[in-house]
Amino acid sequence: MKGYGLRKRKFDFSKLLKIALVVILSIGAIKIGIIAGDTLYRSDKKIIGKIDVETFRSTLNVSMPIIDTIYNSGNISFSISGQIKEIINTVFYFDLSNPVTIMSAQSPIFYSYYTGEYQRQLAKNQNSEPYFYVAELETPEDKGANKKDLGSSVPEPTYPASSITYNINELDRKSAPESTTTVTAEKIAINSHDIDYEIDIDKLLNEPLNINFDKKGPKVLIYHTHTTEGFIKELSELDKSGIPSRTTDNRYNVVRVGEELAQTLRKKYGIEVIHNATVHNQPSDTGAYGRSLNTANNILKSYPSIKVVLDIHRDGLDDKKLRVATRVNDKDVAKIMFVVGTDATGLEHPNWRENLKFAIKLQQKLNEKYPGITRPIYMSRYRYNQHLSNNSLIVEIGGDGNTINECLESSKYFAEALNEVINNK
Repeated sequence: MKGYGLRKRKFDFSKLLKIALVVILSIGAIKIGIIAGDTLYRSDKKIIGKIDVETFRSTLNVSMPIIDTIYNSGNISFSISGQIKEIINTVFYFDLSNPVTIMSAQSPIFYSYYTGEYQRQLAKNQNSEPYFYVAELETPEDKGANKKDLGSSVPEPTYPASSITYNINELDRKSAPESTTTVTAEKIAINSHDIDYEIDIDKLLNEPLNINFDKKGPKVLIYHTHTTEGFIKELSELDKSGIPSRTTDNRYNVVRVGEELAQTLRKKYGIEVIHNATVHNQPSDTGAYGRSLNTANNILKSYPSIKVVLDIHRDGLDDKKLRVATRVNDKDVAKIMFVVGTDATGLEHPNWRENLKFAIKLQQKLNEKYPGITRPIYMSRYRYNQHLSNNSLIVEIGGDGNTINECLESSKYFAEALNEVINNK
């Protein structure tokens, strides 16, 4: 037994030496690689100068999908840990990442308070941020601008549930306020609030789109300025109080809708898409357009092949949930509204009519194939970062009172229309 113990200790010591040797050799290999790389870099040998960038990226994305997932930040993953959290939330009514819900589960008094007045106030506060024009003035190129520069053209702040502010009580915008001008032609309707621009719909319909997919790489960028804009899970939640209109759970917000749109474009129509799910509206909506401007601008610089830019939102009202839906193929689907920014505030945006033309052609195609699925195009005096690229739009898919499934269905029809319009079918 004594000899066996000595042999065992000797074996363990030998194994430890081998592990140490492997670690030392690994560190040495890394060091040699770094030195070699630095030497090649300093020698200025253009090793990858002739490699096609998009081909290289595509190869990396195929061989290592994690690169594509991390860079685009828009692929939804249903992880095991996420499913466990969902089960705990369903069974025990608390979220492991939210201490307030844990306290509510342990204390009936706290639960009553939290789900009552406090929860309603919390939901209200989530939507109580000054709206978009503040953010637009905070963008990098506009640091010198302020409310005084724009004079009376900047209204006093309001506190909407939606990304766009208007005072129209009719859900389908069938009756517009006196300050809104409605232009219609060829089943196309455009609402322009406080904007005195002449719009010739027929002329824009007949003009070709300036889309030239001459570069290799992604063709469409999808992103979200108000990333946490959420939907209800089922219609029974529509009239319930205390249902928040925002959520960071990407299964129930605009990121999920953007991913459905991206996947349909990729898999069904063969259109390469970048879907970015960076959260731009936390801690609040204030400054969101400035943050999303940086994201979109950086992606457009990295991918000059992109010719269509879509900022996916959902609509909402101040005082109640907004559900805008119609029937397509015997299913309820969310209605779609295009928002077109202009240069009415004085900020530079010379090609906004190209974006309006794009919206009109998409509207016509959707109306032609699926009557009733669209709402009037909304023209605004603010530009919403749409000056970065032609064929750039805000797309409002449904409202905070639509179910996520209604919006996912709608995104498929939008993808179909988008494919036909950009490919001139």
